[in-house]
Amino acid sequence: MLARLFSARLFSDRQTNVWMILVAATVLTAVVGLEQHGGAAAVGLLLLAIAFVKIRLVALHFMEIREAPLPLRLLVEGYVGITFVVLVTIYLVA
Repeated sequence: MLARLFSARLFSDRQTNVWMILVAATVLTAVVGLEQHGGAAAVGLLLLAIAFVKIRLVALHFMEIREAPLPLRLLVEGYVGITFVVLVTIYLVA
């Protein structure tokens, strides 16, 4: 009964699925950050990319930007994208 409850309801809710992805991304970030064996630039870029994917998921699904008017969604998507590009550029130049 309990297994059926979890299998039916747990994975049918979009916010729960996004939350599980965010938890997995957080664990992945911790593992990648702790297990550096060289290639610090690549690891740094990977961590930045994971962070911005998480930011976008939180904005779209938990701040309900996904259902917001198009101008607001474009503003948020643009802000996240431009900020990511600027930070990657600063990271690579520095």
